[in-house]
Amino acid sequence: MKRRNILRVLGGALIITFASSCAGTPKPAPQAPAEQPAVTPAPAAPAPQIEQKAPEPPKDLSKMEPDQATTDALASAQARAEKSRKQAFDVQSPTFFPDDWQAAENQYLGARDKAKDKNMAAYQGATKLYLSAADAYDAVAKKALPLFADARQNELDQARALAVAAGAEKLVPDRLAVADADVAKAHQQYQTGDYYGAADTAATARSRYLALKTGLDAHAVKTTIDQRGFASYDPSNYTLASNKLDQAMAFYDQGNVPGARDAGDESLLRFNLALNKGKEMNASSLGKAAVNEKNAATELKANVAVKDGYDNASNVLSQADAAYKAEKYDDAANLYTQAEQLFASVRATAADKRQRALDAMNKADKQMAESEQTAKNANAILEGGSR
Repeated sequence: MKRRNILRVLGGALIITFASSCAGTPKPAPQAPAEQPAVTPAPAAPAPQIEQKAPEPPKDLSKMEPDQATTDALASAQARAEKSRKQAFDVQSPTFFPDDWQAAENQYLGARDKAKDKNMAAYQGATKLYLSAADAYDAVAKKALPLFADARQNELDQARALAVAAGAEKLVPDRLAVADADVAKAHQQYQTGDYYGAADTAATARSRYLALKTGLDAHAVKTTIDQRGFASYDPSNYTLASNKLDQAMAFYDQGNVPGARDAGDESLLRFNLALNKGKEMNASSLGKAAVNEKNAATELKANVAVKDGYDNASNVLSQADAAYKAEKYDDAANLYTQAEQLFASVRATAADKRQRALDAMNKADKQMAESEQTAKNANAILEGGSR
């Protein structure tokens, strides 16, 4: 059996050798069979050489339409870049690291421009640029995130300080506690990596603090109006402002923080209008009182009898008028009050001088009358003695 296999190999080798020989070689003359020596196995013939085709020239991808796989890869890379870009922008990367942001932007914009050419080469190049841009955006966002978080914390601290300064701890401690709870929740979300959730919750907390601050400011203006008795000067705005203040607090307790801030803003605005109207009317009233006092002083010739004092009071009255025209009504009110007092003083002085002059004249007249009577008595005596 073994020998049969060897022969098959040998025979196959011979056939191959024969087939590869030249076709026109003459056949040798037949020879008489000779005694065959013992056959020894011949070495195996080498494997046939397979003829290889020449490699095809490389394809020009810039002249090929993008296939579906390339198109999908580009869309995926673009989506990732845009998501990373938004995240980097949301944590204010352009503000904190403008150079890093611009470097990422250059790659992103380069990818977008390259993708305008609809061919395989352009799409593949744009895909690489989008992925590189996404990595760059992620890197700058990671650097900016701690700074962004610190900035938001500072905003929260400042907003809370404003609410406390307006009296939140004393006047509305329960509502202040609600805002503080939102801050604690935002910190927890940040620690667990829920950065967008943390940002939203922190924004709500800040809005709560500011809503409290505005509402308390409105309440303070209302208190001033009540204490100064100005509500009657502008009852329409005063009433509407009071209603809006109640509405603001109701919205706050319901969790409608934007509504609370809007209502609080309007309440503060209208209370300030009512207060300003009260200040204007109050100053106007005091101005009229000062003018009346001036006229009374003038009638007593105070401008002559007490010229220096009268001129000083007139100067203060002029200052009051200027403040009133400049809508500095509290300043005008104070100056009008001062002018009224000065005119009252000079009027009293003028009245006193006038009275003393009248008294002197009366005394002189009396003395003259007494002198005349004395003269008459003297004449009577003299006339009587001459008789």
